[in-house]
Amino acid sequence: MKNEIFKNFIIVGLIILAVLSIIFGSYLPLIKSQLYIDALSSVSQVKTVEEFQANFDKSFKYYSPVGDEEITKFLLNNIIQIVSQQNQSEAVDRKLTTYIEPYIFKNDVRHLLGGTQLYEILLTKYKHQEDIQKVESYIEAAYAIGPKLPPVLYNLLDIYRFTGQTQKAKQIGETILQYWPDDKNVENIVKGLPQ
Repeated sequence: MKNEIFKNFIIVGLIILAVLSIIFGSYLPLIKSQLYIDALSSVSQVKTVEEFQANFDKSFKYYSPVGDEEITKFLLNNIIQIVSQQNQSEAVDRKLTTYIEPYIFKNDVRHLLGGTQLYEILLTKYKHQEDIQKVESYIEAAYAIGPKLPPVLYNLLDIYRFTGQTQKAKQIGETILQYWPDDKNVENIVKGLPQ
């Protein structure tokens, strides 16, 4: 009798665990992704940045243990494309950047590289000093996570050269050459840096 009760208890527990796994592992992420797809489909009807934000807030604010990283990555890429267009005001570009920035995962190299790229575009378009600082903070955070990744190293080299930090640029250039000694372009950059 005790064995039968214990066995039934285990079976009920496993059924509950299976149902919770389906809900949290499949159903909630499915709903979250559907909300994101719906937001993307209706983006052509959006007229203001506030409407854009409200549109995507539905997917960001919907609870799911899975999906935030992917939604952020895809929307960040979309915002990079929007901001890179020349027919937009600085205010719109800044609002879009301010909207996506809190969602950028600070422990994900792809997100950090996206943040770097976004601020590089703003820097190129508007030439604000604070954009240089943002570019540096994003790429240095990516470097702390992935110090051997080519996109991180090459971006870091470009940024240090752009900001006149020749010693740091030389150090990163030499690091790149340790991994890819045949990169003549980087070799020439390192040789051309002032001592």
